[in-house]
Amino acid sequence: MPTLRKNEGTISLFLDFPHADAKHIASGLKTESDFTEDDGIISISISSNNFSDLRAIWNSTMRGIIASEQA
Repeated sequence: MPTLRKNEGTISLFLDFPHADAKHIASGLKTESDFTEDDGIISISISSNNFSDLRAIWNSTMRGIIASEQA
């Protein structure tokens, strides 16, 4: 497998998790990342060209989830 050089690929992260109040939690993600909510399961997809940006998107997404859960 060829080695990717810097900025030659996309890094993606996919997360599925159940939550008893998934609709409420999903409302906090509207501006953070691509997501779906279906029957109590939240599916999140984030992508970036580098790890630094992916980490920033991940942190922002997690803050949105935590804020929604605590509201």
